[in-house]
Amino acid sequence: MRIAHLALITAVAFAPSLAAQKALTNKDIWYSNQFSAERVGGLASMNDGEHYTAMDEQGGEVVIEQFAYRTGEKTATILKGAELVPPGGGPPVEVDDYSFSGDEQKLMITTDSEPIYRHSSKAYNYVFDRATRKLSYLSDRSKPKQQLATFSPDGSRAAFVRENDLFVVELGSGKETQVTSDGAWGKVINGAVDWVYEEEFSYTQGYAWSPDGTRILYMRSDESAVKEFDLTYYREQLYPSEYRFKYPKAGEVNSSVSLHLYDIPTGTSTLLPLGTEERDIYIPRLGFTPGGTPWFMRLNRLQNEKLILAVDMPKPGTKARPVTRELYRERSATYIEVTDDLHFLEDGSGFVLSSEQSGWNHIHFCSLAMVKGAAPAPRALTSGKWDVLAVNGIDERNKRVVFTANRSGVGNTDILAVPLNGKSILQLIPGTGTNEAEFSSGFRYFINTHSTRNTPPVVSLHDGTGKLVKTLKDNAALASTVQSYGWRPMEQMELEVAPGLTLNGWMLKPPGFQSRERYPVLVTQYSGPNSNDATTDEWGGRNALWFQMLAQKGYIVVGIDPRGTGRRGAEFRHMTYGQLGRYETEDLLAAARWLGERPFVDPARIGIWGWSYGGYMSSLCITKGADLFKAAIAVAPVTNW
Repeated sequence: MRIAHLALITAVAFAPSLAAQKALTNKDIWYSNQFSAERVGGLASMNDGEHYTAMDEQGGEVVIEQFAYRTGEKTATILKGAELVPPGGGPPVEVDDYSFSGDEQKLMITTDSEPIYRHSSKAYNYVFDRATRKLSYLSDRSKPKQQLATFSPDGSRAAFVRENDLFVVELGSGKETQVTSDGAWGKVINGAVDWVYEEEFSYTQGYAWSPDGTRILYMRSDESAVKEFDLTYYREQLYPSEYRFKYPKAGEVNSSVSLHLYDIPTGTSTLLPLGTEERDIYIPRLGFTPGGTPWFMRLNRLQNEKLILAVDMPKPGTKARPVTRELYRERSATYIEVTDDLHFLEDGSGFVLSSEQSGWNHIHFCSLAMVKGAAPAPRALTSGKWDVLAVNGIDERNKRVVFTANRSGVGNTDILAVPLNGKSILQLIPGTGTNEAEFSSGFRYFINTHSTRNTPPVVSLHDGTGKLVKTLKDNAALASTVQSYGWRPMEQMELEVAPGLTLNGWMLKPPGFQSRERYPVLVTQYSGPNSNDATTDEWGGRNALWFQMLAQKGYIVVGIDPRGTGRRGAEFRHMTYGQLGRYETEDLLAAARWLGERPFVDPARIGIWGWSYGGYMSSLCITKGADLFKAAIAVAPVTNW
């Protein structure tokens, strides 16, 4: 495979003189705080859409404060850490996280969090009453920790999972009701999910509140038939310890799942139909429509067919049974990504979601209005050779969908809005780089974090049109610090590995680079399906500083995204389906071959490294391309599929 050309676009970056720069060390990068970017912590929008809260530490004390979106100025102190004295006295509890009740009169305070897997954790939870300024236990502290504690929408109740069973608490009386009783480790999970859902679908909470707070839709997972796997932990101990858990390998038995609707006033649960007799399925999302109808997403085992189904409940007093109603169906020749892009309109007229059926991931509107007994076909709101990256929600007031996409360039992350009629997309933040927005209730304002490969994050407050209200964190100190260490630009790169096929990446050259000298090269990559480590133009944090340290030591560092990675449409992304490692390896070997032909590269000193899937790729590349790569680092690699 031949690389025809390489286009390098030099980024704007920090460039102090060589004499002035300080040398980076691993201790500087990984064990000091001087390279930490400032952000707005614990951000939450208030119901009125005019205020937000943030959590900070002041004088060693946690403080949650309220700010006005219109000005960015502080308007109130919600609570101080010193107020969080547990019942019976003692030192104030530490705050890991917080959330408001629906009426915003109470706060859920999460403390003593303990991780379970990648996204899940268990903790003790308290309820802080803003009127009485008192802290109370959510549940008996002598019992095991809770998972997934949430308030009901009206703030009168809370729910949580403990030891695989679902519980409901009446906050006024403190009465605790155990909704399920068959939960058991390695057997049945109620209201939470198993390892597969968490790892593969980024999903942890297997229950949802109805809008009026009187019902809970929850998933039950029976993993009794799933085989166990042993992990050996080598911690700071004389002997290793073992951890056994249910872990279905490819082709093995998965958990059997069912859906249930719990009615709080009557204390009864109803088994819901899933619309199929097939049991080897996934339910990776569930919830209620704004009108209170339960809905869920269903995937087949191959994950190439996705359905959105509603469950119509019978009228009270009748003998009729719940029935499913299909709202949406999508099929793929390969696989369908599970996202959080599904949003219902408040008036119940329809919903929006993203789909890549056109060849690129775009937003579609699905009407719930029946025409001659059937719902109209989904209508595309966006189109073009670019990908929608996420749907942030529906701005009901302006009748538009707010989303992020790489419309302005493959490596950019733009904040955009499109009317529900699909006309005239509006870009809310101009320019290049990565934008990550958190919107207010009602979408009147948003807080944006912008960065590029070569500029640290800047956190700013904007109104709904994109107009700047206030810069909240400019990270000027961080910018000055990296400048003092002689930051070198990470230059955008495009490689043509075959006629009509280009790969995206970047190149970092050593200080005092001379085109006639020959330098060793380290290729860095992850290469996993739909990843975009080298393509996305965003601040790389400490990893980027480590690359800068290597450059200071005389190495060229190159980041590459081969075929199978994201932001390039469905064909490019799904290229590796059923043959993971084939095209990625071909592309990385071709890139190494091209690098070795450059007059400024020492072909005898090209190495590659990666972590997880990247470790799999570096292992394959050194095996299949030992004549091209002279060294490889594989951290936590996949070695057996």
